Amino acid sequence: MLQGKKIVLGVTGSIAAYKAAILVRLLVKEGAEVQVVMTPSSKEFITPLTLSTLSGRPVLCDFFHSADGAWNSHVELGLWADAMIVAPATASTIGKMVSGVADNLLVTTYLSMKAPVFIAPAMDLDMFAHPSTQKNLQVLRGYGNNIIEPASGELASHLNGKGRMEEPGNIVTVLKDFFLHKASLSGKKVLITAGPTYEKIDPVRFIGNYSSGKMGFALANECALRGADVTLVAGPVSLPTPHPGIHRIDVESASQMYEASMEVFPSCDVAILCAAVADYRPAVTADRKIKRAVQSMTIELEANKDIAAALGGIKRKNQHLIGFALETNNGEINAREKLQKKNLDFIVLNSLEDEGAGFAVDTNKVTIIDKNSSSSFPLKSKREVAHDIISYLSKLLILAVVLLLPMHISAQELNANVTLNTSKVQGTNTEAFDVLRNSLTEFINNRKWTDYSYEEYERINCNFTFVVDGYSDDGTFTVTLMVQSNRPVYGSSYNSTLFKYEDKGIKFTYQPYDRLEFNEDNLDNNLTAVIAFYVYIILGLDMDSMGELGGSDFLNKALNIANNAQNLGDAGWRAGSNTNNRYAVIDDYMNGALEPLRRLMYRYHRLGLDTMYKDANSGRKIIADNMQLLNQVYEDRPLAYFTKLFTEYKQDELVNIFSKGLPEERKSVVSILSNINPSLSDAWDKILEN
Repeated sequence: MLQGKKIVLGVTGSIAAYKAAILVRLLVKEGAEVQVVMTPSSKEFITPLTLSTLSGRPVLCDFFHSADGAWNSHVELGLWADAMIVAPATASTIGKMVSGVADNLLVTTYLSMKAPVFIAPAMDLDMFAHPSTQKNLQVLRGYGNNIIEPASGELASHLNGKGRMEEPGNIVTVLKDFFLHKASLSGKKVLITAGPTYEKIDPVRFIGNYSSGKMGFALANECALRGADVTLVAGPVSLPTPHPGIHRIDVESASQMYEASMEVFPSCDVAILCAAVADYRPAVTADRKIKRAVQSMTIELEANKDIAAALGGIKRKNQHLIGFALETNNGEINAREKLQKKNLDFIVLNSLEDEGAGFAVDTNKVTIIDKNSSSSFPLKSKREVAHDIISYLSKLLILAVVLLLPMHISAQELNANVTLNTSKVQGTNTEAFDVLRNSLTEFINNRKWTDYSYEEYERINCNFTFVVDGYSDDGTFTVTLMVQSNRPVYGSSYNSTLFKYEDKGIKFTYQPYDRLEFNEDNLDNNLTAVIAFYVYIILGLDMDSMGELGGSDFLNKALNIANNAQNLGDAGWRAGSNTNNRYAVIDDYMNGALEPLRRLMYRYHRLGLDTMYKDANSGRKIIADNMQLLNQVYEDRPLAYFTKLFTEYKQDELVNIFSKGLPEERKSVVSILSNINPSLSDAWDKILEN
C-alpha cells in the first residue's frame, strides 16, 4: 500500500528523533520513497548522515546549500509528496505550524504541502496536556491535518504519562490504512449536490437559505481523495473546487439542480444529496426590479420538483442514494420518514438545536440513520464528518457487493467440508479423531466470524483437510492442513480457485470434547489460531474478488494473528524464517508490493470471469488487459505465494480462457505467464495452438 508512495518525513528537536531512523527504515521497506527534512535543533539528537543513509536521499536541513547557494525548494516538495509526516513533532514546531512561523525549512515545507499531513507529537506529559498545546492540536485538526496521538509510558523526564511519540510501526500502519481508505471508492462515480438554491423574485431579489456548501464540498473532497470520479452540482456559493479531479457544475435554482442531477445520476454508482434545496419558488418571476409601491405584498409560491424523490424513483438496485435532513424538532422521526419516502439507503441527520451544527459553520454533529439502525457522532470538523460519512458509505458498498441481495440473519459465513485423514496413525483411538473432526466442523461453520449476515446460498464453500502425521494418547497432534477455497462464477456452475495452500507440521493438543475457542486478543491455542488465520484469509480474498481491496478488514485480522502468534512456538508463524510459512503468505499479500495483485483479484474474478458468462469477449479482454498486474508483482516479489496461485493452481482455467482469445491477447498473456512460470511452458503453449 506504500509501494511507490513519496513521503516527506519532518524531524524536529526531540529525544524521540532517534525513532525517525526506525521509521525511515520501515517506510523504505514498504517500498516508499522518503525525503527527510530536519529542523536545525533535531541535528543535536540524530545526524543527517544516519537518515540519509537509511533513506538513500540527501537530507534537507536549510533553505540554501552553504557550498553553492542552491535553494532547497519547499514548493517542489509540497507538489512531489503523496504524504508528509512530522515525527517527532515538538510543542514548538506544532505552535509554528499553527501560526505559520516559517523560520525553518520544515515549516515552510508544511505550509506548501498539497498532500495529507500526519503529525506525531512527542513531549513531556505536562507540555502535552497544557491547554495551549491541546488548542494548537485542535487547530491543526481543523486545518485538515491528521494527528497521531502519542502513547503513554516512561518519558525522557523519567515521569510516566502521555507524550511518547507513537511507535514507528504503528505510524506506518496509520499511513497504510490511510492509503487503503484512499482507494476505497476507486472506479466509483459519485454525484454530490451542495450549497443553497436561489429562487428569483425579480432580477435582484431571491428566496434562499443560509447554506454555505461547506459540508457538501467536504464530502466531494473526501470522495475524490478515495479515488471516486466525482461530479459536484453546486448551488451559488463562493467556495473553490476542493480537488482538481472533481467535475463541477454550477447552478442557481432548484430547477437547474434538478435537471443537472437527473442527467448525471443514471451513470453514477452513488448520489449524496447534501444541498439545501428550496421547496418552493415564486410562481411568477418579475423581469424588472419590483418597486416599493404599497405597505404589503403577497408572493404566490409553487412547489419545486423533489430531487431526492425523483432520484429515489429511478434508482437501480446497484445504485446508492444518500440524503441529508436538517431539522429543528423531532429530528429522527422526520429523518426516518424521509428515508422511507424517498427510497434512500441512509440519511444524515443534523439539527439546528445542536450548537456548532448546521449552516455557515466549520463543524457539524450528525447521526447516520439507515433502515435498521442509527449511529451518532460527536461534534467534529466538517472534514472529519465527511470522513465518517464516506467510511460508512464504503462499508455499505463493500457489503452490497459481497452479499448482492438484501440480508437476513439466517446463516454463518462458511460452508466448510472438514476431513480428518488418519491413515498414517493406524491402531490408535479413533474416537478422538471423530470427535475432533466434528468439533472442527462446528467451530468453522457455526462460529460468527464477521458482523455481516449471509443467506444460506451465500456461504463460502471451502475445504479443510487435516492429514494426521503423528498422534499420542496424551492428545498431542502433528498434522498437515490443506486449505482450499473456491469462488462461484456468477451465471454458471463453474468455480474458480481463490486460495489453495498446504501447511505442514502443525502441532497442537486436543482431548476429546475439549471446547474449541478463539480469542483474538489472547492467542493461547495453536489449533484455533491456525484455523482463524485461514478463515480470515478466505473471507478477505472472497471480498477482494468482489470489491477492489474489499477484504482489507479481514486480511488485516489474519496479519494480526500472524504477528501475535509468534509466541505459540509453532514454526509456521515465524516471521522472516522463510518464504513459505503463514506469516510470509499474509505479510506478502498485505505488503504494498502486492497491491497490484489485490487489484487483479477483483478485476480477474468480478469484472472478468463474471462478465465472461454474459459476454465472453469483453470478460476475456478485461482479464487480458490486467494480467500485467501479475507480472508487475512477479518482477518485484518473484517468490510470493500468490504468483504461484495464479499460475500453477489456475493453469487449466487460464488455458481455457485465452485459447479462445484474439491472437494478440494470447501472445501477450503467454509472454507474461512464461516469464512467471516457465516450468509450465507446455500448458502455456496450448493457448497458442488454436
